[in-house]
Amino acid sequence: MQPLQEQSTSSLQRRAVFLGLSLTEFWERFALAGLKSILTLLLIEELIPQSRSIFGFDLLRSFLDWGADGASGPLALASQIYGFTNALVYLSIPVGGLIGDLMLGRRGSVLTGGVSMISGLLLMVSIIGFLPGLVLFAAGTGLLKGNLSVQVGVLFENETQRRRAYSYYLVFLNVGVVFGPLAIGTAALLAGWQVALGLAAGGLAIGLAIYIAIVSDKYCAADFSANFPRAPQGREKDVRDPGKRNATMRLCGGMIATYLCFAAYGQIANIVLVWSQQRVDLSIGPWDTPVGWILALDGLVTILLIFVSQAVFRHLSKRGIQIGPLTQIGLGCLICAAGYLVLAYGGAASGERVSPLLLLSYLVLVDLAVVLVWPSGLSIATSLAPKGQTGLWVGLFYLHGFFASLWVGWIGTHYENMGSTAFWLVHSAVSAVGAVLIAVSLLFTALARHDAYAITTSA
Repeated sequence: MQPLQEQSTSSLQRRAVFLGLSLTEFWERFALAGLKSILTLLLIEELIPQSRSIFGFDLLRSFLDWGADGASGPLALASQIYGFTNALVYLSIPVGGLIGDLMLGRRGSVLTGGVSMISGLLLMVSIIGFLPGLVLFAAGTGLLKGNLSVQVGVLFENETQRRRAYSYYLVFLNVGVVFGPLAIGTAALLAGWQVALGLAAGGLAIGLAIYIAIVSDKYCAADFSANFPRAPQGREKDVRDPGKRNATMRLCGGMIATYLCFAAYGQIANIVLVWSQQRVDLSIGPWDTPVGWILALDGLVTILLIFVSQAVFRHLSKRGIQIGPLTQIGLGCLICAAGYLVLAYGGAASGERVSPLLLLSYLVLVDLAVVLVWPSGLSIATSLAPKGQTGLWVGLFYLHGFFASLWVGWIGTHYENMGSTAFWLVHSAVSAVGAVLIAVSLLFTALARHDAYAITTSA
């Protein structure tokens, strides 16, 4: 048994390391969310008109040859580039984690990823290096982010503590989502996009400095490595309630529904910004609110809804009402579908501009959907995965961002031809299909349990 003083020291070290990791994640998300808030409009307004000066742009344009559908305008091209960039970020997260496992280690991967992100942003400041810099930034993001999240898990032996830590970690992440677009969007508006990219690079440099100063030495000095590789409590047994096929059905249904919900939600940083600039009254008196601030509001609403939803779940739990993860995913899909119905209504409304309250209603709905779907999807990935395959299924869960980004970029190329109302209705339908899949999974589970009960009683 450890002496009290040693236990206290270990606890202080753990808190210091957790704070350092969380602050590093804040600055990573500050840069990523800030860049995403200006990327599509930056491509349309500044870079595509100068595309002949950008290294590799002609090759990219030929690769993204749209064929005979005529969807080769600046908006379509910018949407596809945005989608591929996001897809590369999410695809590189499991790859970055594997590199951390087998090659560079966690510390080396975080530092290499951070340097790659900074170098990419500095390359993007020069127009000729914009595309190579964008690739370097996206790949570095996955390398850094995947290994940061693993280090958070290493700190905590108790599963309850680990879940609580990830909840606070999510708050730090979303604070970065708030301040990144605010700061970088404002810098782009007042001082130009090159200054905005420099600000993002400076933020990342601060994050790496924090990581080196707080995390690296203490992380190596405090031996937390024995805490993490254990399976969560109760996870040792294979899931057979009422059978392996039943568990696989629920797992696959929940995972696909999560993908569909995020495929709809992902448009928030792409065509939603374009539509808002065109159709929403964003003026406050003489001040025109930067459209990138919508993403900052998105992060703020998400943070508030995390606390509200947890309070509601605690209240329901005290009354004996438990909402399972699959049900939460289904509710989230329906709520996300409702959010896009709000935008479809706004697209069909007469007049040039719609009220910002309509946009706020959309944000509340889709952010509530994310608050319900994201943790529930991760929960079923860890609890229902076949024995020995938990890591595989968690990695598959995180690929929701990869597939969503590909969809967001591709469907965005058809926005001008479809019209806004039809465009948003398609997104509502995509998320609603996820809710249908959850209903089928729950029905299958109920029937399987009924059959198992009938067999048991007959025996």
